[in-house]
Amino acid sequence: MTIKDIAEHLGISHSTVSRALSDHPYTNEQTKQNVRQAVERLGYVPNAAARSLRSDKGSLVGLILPQIQNELFGMTAEIVAHRCSKNGFQMMLAASEDDPVAEYNQVLALREARARGIILTPTPGLLEKTAALLQGVPLVQYSRHHPRLAAPSVSVDGERGLLVATQHLLQLGHRRIAYVGMLTDRSTGAERLAGYMKAHDRAGVRKDPALRRLGPSDPDFARAAVGDLLNLVDPPTALLLGSNALTVGALRALRDAGLEMPRDLSLIGFGDPSWYALWNPGITTVGTPLVEMAEAASSALMRQLTSLAEVPERGNAHFSIDATFVLRGTTAPPHRLRNRRSARRTHDTRTRRAGSGSRPAP
Repeated sequence: MTIKDIAEHLGISHSTVSRALSDHPYTNEQTKQNVRQAVERLGYVPNAAARSLRSDKGSLVGLILPQIQNELFGMTAEIVAHRCSKNGFQMMLAASEDDPVAEYNQVLALREARARGIILTPTPGLLEKTAALLQGVPLVQYSRHHPRLAAPSVSVDGERGLLVATQHLLQLGHRRIAYVGMLTDRSTGAERLAGYMKAHDRAGVRKDPALRRLGPSDPDFARAAVGDLLNLVDPPTALLLGSNALTVGALRALRDAGLEMPRDLSLIGFGDPSWYALWNPGITTVGTPLVEMAEAASSALMRQLTSLAEVPERGNAHFSIDATFVLRGTTAPPHRLRNRRSARRTHDTRTRRAGSGSRPAP
């Protein structure tokens, strides 16, 4: 069904139908009403793409995230969609999976569709041609920020969050604090590692490189990394995680090892999904202000979209929102893991000696 079909049905010109649909002041109200009724009766749907090409102003806003399953990004999509709808825009969601080529194709598709603005979590390997495409559109970087992009960014203060979490463990008496985090090619990974390191420096505690494992924000990586840390000759007495996905993998590794928190090992996660509070005895964590971050990113983009300037000015302003430290039941003073492992080694030695016919040591 097209405008011409509507015009033939009503016996008027297609230009009159077009003016009626755009509520042109020189079209009389009776004609407008007849056209609206015909549109509803015949099921006509306006071609938004064609309309945006004519006006060069569409209503589309793009949101490109690394993944959708992550609670942080899932809530972000919901909040941004609501803000867009409230301001007369429509949100289109895409997941880059941190693939720079996929990211480029998604940005290109949004530009071809005349997207008015984009909220983007940039991939670490963002391509130069992607950065060039983004120069001509209102943009906000979300959760991360990339040096190639001259656009405001919104993220959680991960450095401060990990600093406070590490200080908490140091104050409890821990000196063997392991950290499993993201690679430092991501701004978030670099910031969170910096907080962990800074806490040790301030306390004058030696930083042992053997206690750090950096990799993808993936549960399988964390599971293997934590398993490796637990098998050190001098294992950690506490464990810090740099993302929600890494926390999930760490918990699986501790379950595999038959360890309990905080009896055997203190743990501080990252993020605060609802199940953290339900996990007995409740997971101590660095909480991310999901609502505040998504609202701040939406507001930053809407300010650009409603600017009177044809091309809104953009700076590199970075909005860093404080993390929260949520104290629950997975942290306690150290000593038990080491004592338990020492007792286990002693038990194993005595068993081997008894099996060989020699008397066990008293």
